[in-house]
Amino acid sequence: MTSLLPPASAPAAPLKIGPCERLTRMVNPPRLNGLDIARGLAILGMVAAHLGDFPPFAWSDPFSYLNIVHGNSSILFAVLAGISIALLTGRERIPEPEDLPRLRLALVGRGAAIFAIGLALELLGVGIAVILTFYGLLYVAAIPALRLRPSHLILCAIPLALVGPVLVTLLEAFSLGAYGAGSNLLMVGVYPLTTWAPLMLVGMALGRLPLTRPRIAGLITAIGAALALLGLALSTALGILLPEYQEYSSWSSTEYSSSWEYSSKGSTGYEEDVPMVPFEEIDGTGLLCYPATPYDPTVYCETEDYNETWIDENSSSSSYWDDYGGDWSTYPERLSDMEPLPMLIDSVVSPAPHSGSVLEIFTSGGLALFVIGATTLLSRPLRWVLLPLSAIGAMPLTAYTLHALVILALTGPSGYLTSNPACLLLILGLTVACTIWTAFLGRGPLERFTARSARWLSSQPTPLQRARTSTADANPHQ
Repeated sequence: MTSLLPPASAPAAPLKIGPCERLTRMVNPPRLNGLDIARGLAILGMVAAHLGDFPPFAWSDPFSYLNIVHGNSSILFAVLAGISIALLTGRERIPEPEDLPRLRLALVGRGAAIFAIGLALELLGVGIAVILTFYGLLYVAAIPALRLRPSHLILCAIPLALVGPVLVTLLEAFSLGAYGAGSNLLMVGVYPLTTWAPLMLVGMALGRLPLTRPRIAGLITAIGAALALLGLALSTALGILLPEYQEYSSWSSTEYSSSWEYSSKGSTGYEEDVPMVPFEEIDGTGLLCYPATPYDPTVYCETEDYNETWIDENSSSSSYWDDYGGDWSTYPERLSDMEPLPMLIDSVVSPAPHSGSVLEIFTSGGLALFVIGATTLLSRPLRWVLLPLSAIGAMPLTAYTLHALVILALTGPSGYLTSNPACLLLILGLTVACTIWTAFLGRGPLERFTARSARWLSSQPTPLQRARTSTADANPHQ
């Protein structure tokens, strides 16, 4: 008897996706391609900040405008971190209370993986200020804010941005510059929490908004442009009114020296605020100069009697070290030497990159909003033109780590290099490598590692779930 049932069909073979299909999916909805483009710009900005050899900022020199990458690239990365956290925890939907244990564990897993990657780079001796260790901590720091609405996130970010830098400066002054592993990591290091936390909260607020709507993206762009221009105007005005607190332009670099610069030390034994200029323009009469090295192209000079003067001034019968010992009777004098008032003013109005000041938060934060809004608006009409940036931004951890390893290979442990040709070659190499990898292999290797870490930890039962399971096992008839 012949069966009337249809023959069992063989299991369908997995659909293979070709390079063109992968790239098409990357630049089209539902993926937010504008965020990938912004991440790509942040990564390339960090490459330029670490390798670029740019002259000091001057309005008459367009080439010097590239100094905008210093500080602003990492702040853009901070805002994008907040957006990523919002996208991972529900996008526009506020997560329900029952979802929180799983989401918290996923963020801890992802943050731990990113922290581990950053720690590995630091242990290898990469000669840059590695951002990933602190970046990983942000994923954990965001946990208390997961259920806040966008308006509440902004209301938390604004007072933190206004007051945080001042409070940290007061603590630093009254503790006479005390430091340790914890304070360096969270408050007084290159990436202070008081700067990054409000920016992360702003990013989380953006991630809860319908970013695909042109009206929302246009509003973000306009607000960002207004904040950035207002901050630049205020910085320029303060530079005229308070020149002693405005040593650098808002686009200048303070994190690294370059081969354009010259540094000298005065007879007091401390570096004086001398403008950095090409070494060829310096009259070296009476100066002892240390030549540039492959890892530090800055030429340092000092007067011939520098060592003797420093010893004479600080080794008198009333010993310098005795005067500044750990005695409460000398505390007022030591506090005065900290110059707390200039420190407080600097914490508010300093435009220097990585200063963590209130002005930097609002100016660079506004620039980050402008970039995110503009790339979101341009992501559809220019999606194929901006494809290389999208590819880099789709695998930011891999691209950042790769650029750090290339710098390590070029300079050796703790080495330093400024070279525009090397910077350009590395940017081109990252562009080609990331585009090819995305086309043929999809997600970046380190992105897969962090995603697996998040999935593995979020799949582990919580203590409450284990307790319920134990109760159910003990009472099988319930």
